[in-house]
Amino acid sequence: MTDVAPAVSRRLRAGRRADARHLQAGRRADVAIAASAVLLVAAPLLFTRSGFALDFTNHLWLSWVQGNGLAQAGHPVYFLNARGIGVFYPWFAFYGGTLYAIVGGLSDLLGEQPIAAYLGVTILAIAGSYGGIVWLGRQFGLRGLSVHAPALAVVTSAYYITNLYGRGAWTEFIAVAAIAPLLASGVHLVRAPRWRPWPLLVFVVSGVVFSGSHNITLLWGTTVIAVACAVIWLVLGAPRLPVARLAMLGGLAVACVAVNGWYLVPDLSYAKDVRAHLEVASSGALAPFFDTPGILFDPLRTVPAQSTTPALYVQAPLWFIVWGLLAGALLLWRSACETRLRRAWIGITILLAAMLCMVLITPFWSVVPFPFDEIQFPYRLGSYIFYATGGLVLLGALALQRATDARTPGRSVLALRWALASVCAISVGLCVWQLWVPNTLFAHVSYTNRAEALAGVHTLPRTWYDPASYYDIRAPIVAVAPGRVLVIRPSSVHGDRYAAWLNVPPGPAPIQTNIAGGPYIVHISGLQRVGRNELGQAVVRREGSASGPVHVVLETTHSATIELGWLTSILGCAAILAVFAWSGIRSAARRRRR
Repeated sequence: MTDVAPAVSRRLRAGRRADARHLQAGRRADVAIAASAVLLVAAPLLFTRSGFALDFTNHLWLSWVQGNGLAQAGHPVYFLNARGIGVFYPWFAFYGGTLYAIVGGLSDLLGEQPIAAYLGVTILAIAGSYGGIVWLGRQFGLRGLSVHAPALAVVTSAYYITNLYGRGAWTEFIAVAAIAPLLASGVHLVRAPRWRPWPLLVFVVSGVVFSGSHNITLLWGTTVIAVACAVIWLVLGAPRLPVARLAMLGGLAVACVAVNGWYLVPDLSYAKDVRAHLEVASSGALAPFFDTPGILFDPLRTVPAQSTTPALYVQAPLWFIVWGLLAGALLLWRSACETRLRRAWIGITILLAAMLCMVLITPFWSVVPFPFDEIQFPYRLGSYIFYATGGLVLLGALALQRATDARTPGRSVLALRWALASVCAISVGLCVWQLWVPNTLFAHVSYTNRAEALAGVHTLPRTWYDPASYYDIRAPIVAVAPGRVLVIRPSSVHGDRYAAWLNVPPGPAPIQTNIAGGPYIVHISGLQRVGRNELGQAVVRREGSASGPVHVVLETTHSATIELGWLTSILGCAAILAVFAWSGIRSAARRRRR
């Protein structure tokens, strides 16, 4: 007996080492495949200098401007100051403020390298969306290479590539990409016995970016995620939930949103005071020629003839959808299949069908209530369609795995395996075609070299087409006599403040300025604001003496709304730091006990 025990112990240790080597090899394979997929999608960013669609270079310039303002003011700023739009134009108070501040801050840290920071964050977003889906699949028990199929369903889909290159909708792309790591880290934190720093960091960064990038995605993404969770919970038979852990995670999610309070609070408070409120069609369904079965379900990829955007592809991931439906139909109704898996497949299928119908049925948008009707383009739901498709493929792959484990694989199981590999290959091929063959440039407007868009922080790129969306509409319109104009040079604004002695037209009559922000966001000292012109720029008049230089000061209004926004951000950051400190203290205590 004394000779047997050491032999058994050696075999056990050898088995554990073999398992560890197998697990490590699997992780290396996951990293290699994920890196290849990310490189595939990011290749046009890395290997060309193209400016792609118009908004790609617009967002690049905006990130640079925010970084410049951050460096001057010491905190994120609300305003653009440039020829063509005037001074104190409150873009960052209404659109993507935190995302621009993150990229701009990284640009400053890299020594004024705005393109490097911009591309780096974009590539990390691609990696996050792919890695998040793989991580989610592993947590649900999916083994082997099939875990990459749901991730490929997301990152090779037509609309995923369109958002980045064909539309250049960079802020929307980043917000959508953050959903995958947000969900994966959230599932981990709900199920894990204790919270570790890295999953916490992924959740916090994803939550801050998701809620601080794109307002429409924040609204619709939160809604779709909540509906998806409710549908799956109901079809699973309303199982008991870990309420305490969900409450902790919900509190952390609120803190992540609160970090963006500095611009979300003014955005919500003043949304109806700017021109953007009047620009969105009441039906919300613009460009309906995209929303047809022939376009949405094209097995290849095509752009409608009516489109003025050359590379706007909105096709659903049809190959993956068909595979997911076939896998469910062939495998999930067998007696050996787990009931919960079958019900989850039903829930995802219902959600996917509902979103496809919402895109295709244009009259639906005439009854959608505010603010959901401000989606502008129903094909924007394509982001949630490809995520739902990834979920459908994930469940189909799990059913395929269970069928393989249960018995010797039959013909249907083997056929589905080969079909999944074929679907992945076809989708990758279509993705490569979309990345390199269609022309994403707008003739005579887009930059063939994106660096040319960065001529100066006070010089709009030629791709800029914003119709003064955030000019004021609240103040009364005041007529101004010809010649009574006061123009403030954009280059003289430092951060979010301007102060100088100016030669102001004499007399008490109204004076037209190039100040773009309304009184709720821009405070004027030395002159009295009396209204605005038809475009929305401020109209003022002199205070006191009727002639001579005037000391004029422009700065952010210190209103209760603005102060509440900053206080909300500070409290959100403090709450997140407290959670990390609590997690670190507990981890240190565990290490000491060991």
